[in-house]
Amino acid sequence: MHAIISLVIFPMKINKRISKLLKQECGQCSSCCRDIQVDITDRDLKRLVMLTGISADKLVRLYGHNKDDNDVEGDWINLSYGKRAIVLNKKRNGDCIFLGSNNGCIAYKARPMTCRIFPICVVYDEDHDIVNLEKSEVITDKTITCKCSPGTGQTYNNFMSTAKKARVEHAAFIKKIDRWNARNNKGNKNDFLQFLGFKILPDCIQK
Repeated sequence: MHAIISLVIFPMKINKRISKLLKQECGQCSSCCRDIQVDITDRDLKRLVMLTGISADKLVRLYGHNKDDNDVEGDWINLSYGKRAIVLNKKRNGDCIFLGSNNGCIAYKARPMTCRIFPICVVYDEDHDIVNLEKSEVITDKTITCKCSPGTGQTYNNFMSTAKKARVEHAAFIKKIDRWNARNNKGNKNDFLQFLGFKILPDCIQK
């Protein structure tokens, strides 16, 4: 879900389109829990570890860098075996590890900020101020078939509070990635997680 951040230079305007967008409610189709990658930050991961008791290395996986991803700045982690991005782990069938049998999230209270904002894309300017809201690109480009529909949704103030928290946490995570990437010894996934402050537990004592 790298499409959370875009760059434009016009001020935020509250209008009927944005009000309508904020009234969208989840249709419980679980398409977003199956067909796309969910980027997470260290703060997301900390909340999930605290809720589930599962070791951080079991909650995340890495995917590789390729030439088509060169326009994504700041998210790439330099490891001993190449550039990687960190995302929420999936089951063998491709579903999110937290997707329940009823299409609900079994870790809902600690779900990543990306999930809390979806299906909205938050647009920032060069000063990282929120200037617009759009429907997520993975919906508009039909990467997924989302069944969200008009409802009561959420208030502007509640959404903006979540969006601003996501922005702050993402910016702090990028700074940590930058510090890691500046190191001479890159290490592997678990080394990076330990750098972030996570303890990697042996399999025999996983919850």
